[in-house]
Amino acid sequence: MDLFPFEQVRERQDELIESTENALNNEGNLVAHAPTGLGKTAGTVTPAIEKAREQDKTVFFLTPRHSQHQIALETVRKINERHGENIISVDLIGKDHLCEADISTRGGEGPDCPRHDNTFKDNHELTTQAQRKLKEVKHQNLSAGEMKKACDKVCAYSLSMQLAADADLIIADYFHIFHPGVREAVLENADINLEDCILIVDEAHNMPSRNRSLFTYSLSLPNIKRSITEAETFGYYSEQENLDQLKRVVTRLANEKLSQTEQDATIKKDDLVDSIDNFRDYEDMVKDMENVAEEVEEEQERSYCAQIAEFLRAWEEGEDNGFVRVIKREYNQGSQTLKIKYSCLDPQISSKKPLNKAHSSILMSATLTPQEMYVNLLGLEEDKTETRAFKSPFPEENELDLVIPTLTTKYEERDDSMWQKYAWYLSKSFDAVDGNCGVFFPSYSMMNQVKPLIEEHSDRQIFIEERNASKDQKQNLLDKFADRKEQGDSVLLGVAAGSYGEGVDFPGEVLKAVFIVGLPLQRPDLETKELIDFYDEKFGKGWDYGYSYPAMNRAIQAAGRCIRSETDKGVIVYMDERYEWSNYRKVFPDDKKLVSTRAPWKEIDEFFEKHRN
Repeated sequence: MDLFPFEQVRERQDELIESTENALNNEGNLVAHAPTGLGKTAGTVTPAIEKAREQDKTVFFLTPRHSQHQIALETVRKINERHGENIISVDLIGKDHLCEADISTRGGEGPDCPRHDNTFKDNHELTTQAQRKLKEVKHQNLSAGEMKKACDKVCAYSLSMQLAADADLIIADYFHIFHPGVREAVLENADINLEDCILIVDEAHNMPSRNRSLFTYSLSLPNIKRSITEAETFGYYSEQENLDQLKRVVTRLANEKLSQTEQDATIKKDDLVDSIDNFRDYEDMVKDMENVAEEVEEEQERSYCAQIAEFLRAWEEGEDNGFVRVIKREYNQGSQTLKIKYSCLDPQISSKKPLNKAHSSILMSATLTPQEMYVNLLGLEEDKTETRAFKSPFPEENELDLVIPTLTTKYEERDDSMWQKYAWYLSKSFDAVDGNCGVFFPSYSMMNQVKPLIEEHSDRQIFIEERNASKDQKQNLLDKFADRKEQGDSVLLGVAAGSYGEGVDFPGEVLKAVFIVGLPLQRPDLETKELIDFYDEKFGKGWDYGYSYPAMNRAIQAAGRCIRSETDKGVIVYMDERYEWSNYRKVFPDDKKLVSTRAPWKEIDEFFEKHRN
């Protein structure tokens, strides 16, 4: 490899590079389970850029998290620096994040954008000023934030889209490729054919749920109420009355469909369409909402009526196969509300075409097992798709994985005695750990039940994840917890599917042990049951694909917060008998060695004693 950005290829990274090259040469796909520390970004981006330059292709690096954009950018910068190359990259994020103009000035409607005349001539070509700025930033490999700062007089978003036409690497979010309308706009603007794209999908375990969310729409009572206020504020009194009627329709449907004990129920398309037709022609209702939204968006950033219109249009025009229509009660901080959802069940709707039509698609994640599940769910063509599970590059002796078979969070065994048992096991195990600990629960409710019991048995300082904390509050908690590294006397309590179970680094051995309480399975609601039935009919593995395997992946993701580098040493304890069951074990990588124990503190003490010497 001519363009590798580092002096040395890491152990086992060479295998990832070789598999990526094979997929690119064969115009095929790769599904790669690639553990933390393998060097996934450099190992895939480098051969992809080399192939792109050879055959005039464009590489898309797609990730659901903005923090991962920076890693891809750094890879390109290091390639250019080390090899004297001139690889062009562009960092695409949502227009709302990049454009500083008022929402009313975007898209050619309403007053002119303050920067429009500096950016475009009357014939829509770039002005001399914009061309100079484009030339200036073209080879700087700027992040989206840096691009925004650099373009103080011209439109940063427009120049980013212009730059995409010349870019070797486009770093973007999933929706830029997997939402058909957005993909069409991006590729058309950049004058790129999908067949000439190499797609690298980071954190690909998120794809099934993320792709389904792209085609899921909801209508809630709070949103209707906000729309009523919006219509009244802007003088749309007949539309306000119709929205009042819509609110009554949702309440009536809930009374008809939901009993005292049932929190959700399926409804038919016509249940809502016919109810609206009784007071306003359905299509006219949609157009009314769009008209209100058009005026509102000339004055402010968001229109709630636009969201109502989007839902109503999707509800009427959307198909039934691969979707479910549900009315449900939801509870948030003690208050109840009603919601109607049109939920997508089939991630292939948005993934199958781009993944198979592109020159090659490289999917990678540290938790991409079992791999056949992702091949099936995303609709990858099996005859052109290779699956590879790479071993961890970290020394095996630096990690101890334990299972406690005497505990479980199965619903029929959840009671005070089991919570006392968990608290006792946790507290006794904390005493054997040389450093801070993290504990991840299946739910906030369970965490709050066990927390006071832990406090009875342990003197450790406890930090607890708050369900509705702001981004700053979450970071502040992490910073305070990390500050206790030297004392090693603290415990972070969180939820496996919460803010700290995935995508958060605890560098420098801030965490010395992670405890996974039970399996992060939630009691399946109606949507989940429909998803299980849909996957069962399509793949014959509904319970696995729709329920148990995603929960296992959440547990493994949370466990992965412990060992983040080749020098980290730590313990991971899975506190549920089901981690020993064969159907759940298959979600673990083949090289994961789990030790069953009824006295984990003994193995933990021996582990840290060995590493003290």
